[in-house]
Amino acid sequence: MKCNVPAFVVFHFCVGFCFTTANINLNLGSDSVVWTVNNKNGSITIPGTVPGGIYSDLHKAGVIGDILAGFNDVLTRWVAYDTWTYTGHFPVTAEQLAPDVAHLVFHGLDTVAFIELNDSPIGTANNMFVRYVFDVKEYLKAGVNKLKITFQSPVEAAKQRSDKHFTLPACVPDIYNGECHANQIRKMQASFAWDWGPAFPSVGIWKPVIIEFYNGAIIRTVTTHTEKKNGEWKLNIVAYLESSKVIKQLDGYLSAKLSLEGHQEVKLGKDVNLATRDDGSVEVELNITISENVVRLWWPNGYGDQPLYDLNIFFTTRGNENNVSRKNLRVGFRTLELVQVDASTKLGNNTIGGEGLVFYFDINGYPLFMKGSNWIPADILPERGYNKTTVNSLLTAARDAHMSMLRVWGGGVYESDYFYERCDELGILIWQDFLFACAMYPADTEFLENVKIEIEQNVIRLQHHPSIAVWAGNNENEGALRGNWYNTQSQFEKYKEEYIKLYVETMRPIVENFDLDNREYLVSSPSNGLESELEGYIAENPSDPHYGDVHYYNYFADNWDINIYPKTRFGSEYGFQSWPSLATTKTATQDPNDLRLDSEYSKHRQHSPNGNYYISQQIERHLKLDESDTKHYEKFVFYSQISQAMAIKTESEYYRQNQYEWYTMGALYWQLNDVWQAPSWSGIEYGGKWKMLHYYAKWFFAPVLISPRLLLTGDVDVYLLNDRFVPIIDAQIIVDTFNWSSLTLIKSESYPANAQSLSSSKQNFSLSMWNVDTDEIFLRFTLKSEGVSSSPYNFIFPKPLKSVRGLRVPHITIRVSDPTQEINGKQFYYPVDVHVDTVVLFLWLEATGITGQFEDNGFIVTNPYVRTHFITQKRISIKELEHSITYQYYVN
Repeated sequence: MKCNVPAFVVFHFCVGFCFTTANINLNLGSDSVVWTVNNKNGSITIPGTVPGGIYSDLHKAGVIGDILAGFNDVLTRWVAYDTWTYTGHFPVTAEQLAPDVAHLVFHGLDTVAFIELNDSPIGTANNMFVRYVFDVKEYLKAGVNKLKITFQSPVEAAKQRSDKHFTLPACVPDIYNGECHANQIRKMQASFAWDWGPAFPSVGIWKPVIIEFYNGAIIRTVTTHTEKKNGEWKLNIVAYLESSKVIKQLDGYLSAKLSLEGHQEVKLGKDVNLATRDDGSVEVELNITISENVVRLWWPNGYGDQPLYDLNIFFTTRGNENNVSRKNLRVGFRTLELVQVDASTKLGNNTIGGEGLVFYFDINGYPLFMKGSNWIPADILPERGYNKTTVNSLLTAARDAHMSMLRVWGGGVYESDYFYERCDELGILIWQDFLFACAMYPADTEFLENVKIEIEQNVIRLQHHPSIAVWAGNNENEGALRGNWYNTQSQFEKYKEEYIKLYVETMRPIVENFDLDNREYLVSSPSNGLESELEGYIAENPSDPHYGDVHYYNYFADNWDINIYPKTRFGSEYGFQSWPSLATTKTATQDPNDLRLDSEYSKHRQHSPNGNYYISQQIERHLKLDESDTKHYEKFVFYSQISQAMAIKTESEYYRQNQYEWYTMGALYWQLNDVWQAPSWSGIEYGGKWKMLHYYAKWFFAPVLISPRLLLTGDVDVYLLNDRFVPIIDAQIIVDTFNWSSLTLIKSESYPANAQSLSSSKQNFSLSMWNVDTDEIFLRFTLKSEGVSSSPYNFIFPKPLKSVRGLRVPHITIRVSDPTQEINGKQFYYPVDVHVDTVVLFLWLEATGITGQFEDNGFIVTNPYVRTHFITQKRISIKELEHSITYQYYVN
């Protein structure tokens, strides 16, 4: 692209960088660029895709089938053991070669690679998460050029490093059907298999490739810092300029333009005349001061709006005034602090009480309860995980379930720019793990130097996003070392020293140096936060509920019982498994013999040791399921989703109840999404279909909710949860008592209720389940309050559902009407009216063969009529939709 513009004139067609000479985009689909890929012995030569990966290319060429079908995760494992070479041919003109600088930029190479240009070696790569820039001025020629990248087998590369620097654990459990030594290479750790996913140790050019031609310098990245003081916002900007290592002095002009409310603009610039580093780079700082009245605050989802402001930064090289490098960002103005102070400290008008330290996020001066989940990669193949449609669908689903935070888990990838941009727009705060998970990691010099580049590049890339809330050094490694998960006890001091060298001495200073917003760096998750540091970074009990964050799983207890859960400061992981729906499973196998729990297929897909046993135990505690039933598998799948939804609902509400006096201030369940069609902890299946859990999350994360707690004594405490900035005054909590056999109320009582803003308020009444036939009745709770538009029903089931008396088989009719709402001609809301003649438990609707989803699902039906909507992307026949809808429900 040719750009010939003055420094302060912006053209919308000029995205990213503008130079007088066009860059060369080496991605597939670019003009005159041809890629092929072949294996080591030359027996396979196929077209290559950039960005892409070897599994995707082999599938596209028909060499292998659908990698997620059947047993293909192991049947295609030979791919990961071979050496693959990507070769690209592209033309370069003499005009393009004229500028002083020619840089070949790989934004992502997966993972261990040797790079040649026109048969000359130019460099190597060994980190999937790093941007590689090579000065190729001397290697390029006018005419056709050849770029060759040879990828070593990641399995072999990991083994070779392990032979030199062995670090526990060696391999994943056998039930994972995975590979060994993932901790030795800087690659997505989950690509070697996890308890929720398959092993696909891919290789490839998984992010874009470009050759940059320019004179002078370009803006590579920008960091920002916003600070509110004395009625003004200070916006600090640091531009990271990049040039050739042969250029020792940069001379030019750096400027910035910030677009504000009402078409206002702030412009600022400064002359640059600085010596460069050995690699030709330099940093330049700009500072903008604006009145707080000309910007609006950025808030997390559910607490306010998410205004974002365009920030454009330009660099003009002296003597080449038509050479303009530009970087575009969108910034949000908000304050954020992770508060960890003594729990007995008086905060505002509240005294927290109890031992330990509080742990909560203060946003714009308010202590906000974080509701959300954990994000794993959107796909097991990293290049597919960056798909914007998939990412947007998942993030929008999180937004729609009232989530305000997602934890990007440490065994995946640093997500795409688009991911963080959408989080900025949707108001979803990000707890960002660095990519170290469930292992001890090497601390040799080569490994640490590799990690330094990774952490620096990714902190600088992500730092400006208002959605980034906190950094965590790793996932569960403090707990793993203290808990001797990998038999490290005999070498505890050795592994502790390496742990501190990596996460504290190497990574932490980089984060503190490059994150201008001074976000908290937690050495591990979970950890006791500041208390872990006081205990030498490996606490005696890294999951002490009085400090920091906790990961809590208890598969042996009754997960529907609210009394089993710990009163923790912040629940950053908790969950329970379920199986995917039949519709999703059938995208992986069409063999009816596979649709049994004891089939080889089902055993292959269940990676969690004893996973089906734990699911069965939870089902048997509450639901009646006969193994001799001819539809046992179908019911098991459905009941597993019921059990998962109820377990996570129970634990999430318990944490929300404990927001009382700011004790517990976060609930992020494990996990949001899936990477294949298999049993997992997800609330959304691979392909985007919502499980019952995600529908329930819309209810248990609702801004206003009546949340009852059935105590072991048989009494019921009632909490009014209010995640709004306005109090609830003079409301009424309605408690309805039902018999299982009828929609007619036995009795209805109302109780006065009040709640402060941003609070959990235990109400001054409690109910007793004694002196009633608790196997015949249940309670329904709702709120009536002026100014509260909605508050979901909530329920208490005094006895396990398998033991209740009177539950009848319902008669159900369903009617569909014309769409009541249309959004931009892209989404259509079809009213779906369900009529019943008795209480129905967990009514689950399916629209077979039609793309779309229900607005709500999994109902506890206590009224003769309930309405939901079916949401589609196109108009469909009412009769077609009505005839497609089937349903399931629980009955004894």
